[in-house]
Amino acid sequence: MHGPFIPSKSGVHKAACLALFRALLRRGRNTLPPEPSNHFQQHVNEAFRTNAKIQNQKAIRVALTAGYGVLDDLATHKLHVLKQLAEAAAPKKVTQLQSDRRRASDGSSEQGSSHPKPQLFDKGRRSPHPAAKPVLDGLPPPLPGHRRRVPTMINANHIPFLRFKKPQSPFLSHMIRKKTEEREKRIARTQRLEKLLPLAEDEDRWDDIVRKIHGISSKDDGTTWAWATEEALMHVRRVHKDNTMRRMHIAQRMFDIMDGERKLAEREKLERRDRRHQAYKARRKSLQEATLAAEQPSADGHTPIA
Repeated sequence: MHGPFIPSKSGVHKAACLALFRALLRRGRNTLPPEPSNHFQQHVNEAFRTNAKIQNQKAIRVALTAGYGVLDDLATHKLHVLKQLAEAAAPKKVTQLQSDRRRASDGSSEQGSSHPKPQLFDKGRRSPHPAAKPVLDGLPPPLPGHRRRVPTMINANHIPFLRFKKPQSPFLSHMIRKKTEEREKRIARTQRLEKLLPLAEDEDRWDDIVRKIHGISSKDDGTTWAWATEEALMHVRRVHKDNTMRRMHIAQRMFDIMDGERKLAEREKLERRDRRHQAYKARRKSLQEATLAAEQPSADGHTPIA
């Protein structure tokens, strides 16, 4: 975690700082294991206590931004936060565990024993898993003995994706942030070009006035300030429209996959119910046959005693 956490004692940021303080402690208890959670709570308390007297509004704003970033990391990059806490709390312990892991791997290679290597924390992968397959190509069937898990379709800032579990992978979070930033840049550029268009028209009128005064002939290719600005504006709009249509197409495919998985899950549920019903009927039939056999008289006319 970077940046101080400042609980302003006075001013408009007091409520926001107190809310951030409580949210950090609550999410730390709910997200982290007991030992890292205790260290996280101590870290937050010390940071707030150390910077409690700072009243600079800019520093408070920066600290609040850093604190909300930690909240997002706890929600989406849980293992990444655990690694930071472990390195800050006990660097010698982590180094010792790494050396033990290397010695264990060397010993296993010499003795031929296959002990799993202890993996401390996830590195926050920003690339897809090597064995991962695209979701749009279809979902694999469930493992034998496991029920089918139907994904849910999520809309994150106009970016559709299918969620299978929580927390979501760091790679998916990275892709969502990247696409959101690209979309916001296109929107900002569109707004900037729309504001520049009247200025470009004024520049063209000024160029016409200068040409008339000095007797300069106008350009025959038709390239003007307004034309260049409109061309750039139309290009950004086309790219934005193409990306919107692509997202709509992907969202429709994801919805079809989710709907197909839901139908398969319902059919498998009915099949499980039918199998349970057939097993119940078979047990009931065998019990009735055993009861009838016990009640029927034997060949010598005597009723068998159970």
